[in-house]
Amino acid sequence: VKLIISSISIIISVCICTKLINSNNLSLLTITILNMIIIGVVYKECYKKALLAYFIAYFFIQSSVILFSSITWPIAKDIFSDENISKIIGIYIPVIVFELAVLFNSKKIYSVYNFFERYKYSFEISCLLIFSLDYIICLSMGLHSWANTILANVTIFTFIIFVVVAIIYIKGINSKYEEIERLNNLLIEKNNELRKIKHDYGSQISYINGLYIMNQYDRLGELLQKIINGNNSVSTHIKCISNKDSIITDIFNSLDVKDVHVIIDEEVDLKLLEISEYDLHKIISNIINNSLTALNNEGLIVIKTYKIFNSTYISIKNNGPQIDPDIITKIFELGFTTKKDYEKNHGYGLYIVKETVENNNGKIYVESNEEYTEFKIIFSK
Repeated sequence: VKLIISSISIIISVCICTKLINSNNLSLLTITILNMIIIGVVYKECYKKALLAYFIAYFFIQSSVILFSSITWPIAKDIFSDENISKIIGIYIPVIVFELAVLFNSKKIYSVYNFFERYKYSFEISCLLIFSLDYIICLSMGLHSWANTILANVTIFTFIIFVVVAIIYIKGINSKYEEIERLNNLLIEKNNELRKIKHDYGSQISYINGLYIMNQYDRLGELLQKIINGNNSVSTHIKCISNKDSIITDIFNSLDVKDVHVIIDEEVDLKLLEISEYDLHKIISNIINNSLTALNNEGLIVIKTYKIFNSTYISIKNNGPQIDPDIITKIFELGFTTKKDYEKNHGYGLYIVKETVENNNGKIYVESNEEYTEFKIIFSK
C-alpha cells in the first residue's frame, strides 16, 4: 500500500512541477526535493532506508540519462533533423531499455542496497551524490540550450556552493569518525584489561573448585588464605597432587592446554597395568583432546586413578558443556562427530579409545550432566 501511495504521489508531483515550472533546471531540483518529502512522509518509520533505496534507483535513472544524452543523443541529432525524434531515439528509448535491464536484475540492485546500508553515513553520502547528479544534468541542459542563460548561471553558482558545503560536511564526518575511532581504541584497551582481571580471578576460582572436587580441604584453606592476603600466585598450569612423573603428566606436558586448568591425582601407578604404554597413551590422549575441544581451551580437567578391589579406575572429568542425551550413546561409534567442519579426520578418536580399551580387557563409560562430563575407564585383573 505504501509503495502504491508513494508511486502515485511521485507521478503527480512530477506532472505538476513540469507544467507549473517552465525551467527544466528548477523543475528537476524541485521534483527531487518533493520526492524526498513524499517518501519521508509515507515511510516515516524507516525513512532513511526508504530514501536510500530511492537514491539508488534514482542514481541508475539519472546516470543513464547523463550517459545517453552525452553519447547516443549527439549521434541521433546528426541522423534525424527533428529534435524531438532525436531525443526519443537517442535518450528516451535507450534509457527505458537500460531501466528494464535494471529491473530484471533487481537481486543485484538489492545487494547494492545491502552494501551501502551497512555504512553509518551511507544516507548522507547518497543524498549528496543525488544532488550532484541533478546539478550535472542541469549543467548539461544549459550546455544544450535547454535552459535560459540566467538560470544556467544560477545553476553553476549554486553548484559551487553545493560542492563547498559537501566538502565541509564530509570533513566534519571524517573528524567525527576519527574521534569515534580513538574512543573505540580506548574501549578495546580497557576491555582487554578487564578480561585479564577476569581471567586471573577465573583461574583462582577454577583451581579452588578443583581442590574442592578432590576433597583437598587443607590445600583449599591454604589457597584461600593466600588470596585473602593478596598473594595471587595461583598457577594456571598443571597441578599434580601425587606423581609428577606419571604417564598422564607426560601426556599433558606434550599438549598445548592454554587456559585449561588440570588437576591430576593418581593413587595407582598406571605403569603396573597389563597394557602397553603406547595403548595407554593413545586412550588418555584421545579423551584429553576431546575434553580440550569441548572446553574450547578454557576450563577445568580433573584426572583421578584409584583402585576398587582388583579393578583400576581412570576417571577423566571436565566442566565443559553437557553432551546431548540423544547423542551420548553414539559418541563411540565410528565416524561420529559433533564438529561442524566434518573433516575426514574427525569421528575416530573416541572410537579408537573404546576399541583399545576393550582389546585390553577393559570397559569405558561416559556420564554427562550440567556440571561435568566424566569418562570412566575400568581395567580388571
